[in-house]
Amino acid sequence: MKNDKIERSVKRAFVNAAPYQLDKVTEKCKEQKGKVIPLENKQAKKSINKTFARIAAAAAALLLMIMCSYAYGERYGVASTVALDVNPSIEIGVNKGEKVVYVTPKNEDGKKVIGDMKLEGSDIKVAVNALIGSMLREGYISEMANSILISVNGDDAEKNAAMQSALSAEVTDMLNTGSFQGAVLSQTITSDPETKRLAEEYGITEGKAQLIRQITENNAAHTFEELAGLSVNELNLIGESGTKSIANVTSAGTASERAYIGEAEAKRIALAHAGVNEGDIYDYEFEMDYEHGAMIYELEFDCAGSEYEYDINAKTGEIIKFEADRRGSVSPSPAPTDAPDAATAPASTPTPSSTPKPTANAESGYIGESKAKQIALAHAGVSEGSIREFECELDREDGIMVYEIDFECGNYEYEYEINAATGEIVKYDIEDE
Repeated sequence: MKNDKIERSVKRAFVNAAPYQLDKVTEKCKEQKGKVIPLENKQAKKSINKTFARIAAAAAALLLMIMCSYAYGERYGVASTVALDVNPSIEIGVNKGEKVVYVTPKNEDGKKVIGDMKLEGSDIKVAVNALIGSMLREGYISEMANSILISVNGDDAEKNAAMQSALSAEVTDMLNTGSFQGAVLSQTITSDPETKRLAEEYGITEGKAQLIRQITENNAAHTFEELAGLSVNELNLIGESGTKSIANVTSAGTASERAYIGEAEAKRIALAHAGVNEGDIYDYEFEMDYEHGAMIYELEFDCAGSEYEYDINAKTGEIIKFEADRRGSVSPSPAPTDAPDAATAPASTPTPSSTPKPTANAESGYIGESKAKQIALAHAGVSEGSIREFECELDREDGIMVYEIDFECGNYEYEYEINAATGEIVKYDIEDE
């Protein structure tokens, strides 16, 4: 196509695309004649646009920061903590999505359990399974000590309870698939400054600190300090022994006693020492406790008008302490007489020998201090030359006059109450120093 033809075609297309409007435009101009039309300040408008742009950019940046902060908090913010205690103690920080934020050992055993595992970012159940598996491999959980404490702490009470229940069920299933049954204690933590202070002072988790505080509240004879070093299995045995129970703690399974001699053997030792038959005793009581720096069995029973109390080392079977209160009208059976002199055998428990039959002093009505001393030494099976710190006092106890006699021999402390009129041994107590 030639150039003139091309120009004519373009012109026709342009005219058709923009129809002729001159008459209309002229008419509009006549209408606006005489009106003042303000001119727009393009420089001011440009400045306003820039300011608006800056504000918009700042708002967008702030929104981005908020969104990033929220996303960071969702991923790395700690919504709750989970503590695992056996003897190793480990604390786990968990976010809102129940993903692990951090894993912190609270003692050297905890470090050994964690090893080189990288658990951050994993699901809490996966992390707990991995840590329990490590405790099993390292021998911290076994048929000899099968207890574990799970503690959950956080602001959302409902979510804490749900996590406590879920983790407890998870660990119980895991421990009960092996060659032994586990004992799982679980609780939610009620944080308070004192529990937190004790946890930091003794290097344990708040969960274990809360458990120990509850045990000491049940039994005032215990102190926090003496129980802080015990394993959870030992605390479980103490807390649930006898008629005691630990408040606000859910328990599944039974704490293992396989590291100890057991109730039957402890009972046999006590009855043999007392010289009585099992069929003759009544009001029998038994529980496990922690005293004298060791786990012990406490046994109490009555026989023939006498009350007996024994503390027996739960691991060795050694009689650590015993007491016989003979206030009944029936004469007691004589105690065994085959024990060596306490002064020459400090490592063994002294066994009292038979008591010589006393006679009353006609002048005073009492047998006298010398005779009371002779009765006590003969019953203890020791010689006068081997004792030290001897004390004797005449006093009234439960309506009768008694000689209160205290002395030491070997590694033992002896206390006797002897009826001042008849010479009968009312009560005695022999304790390992």
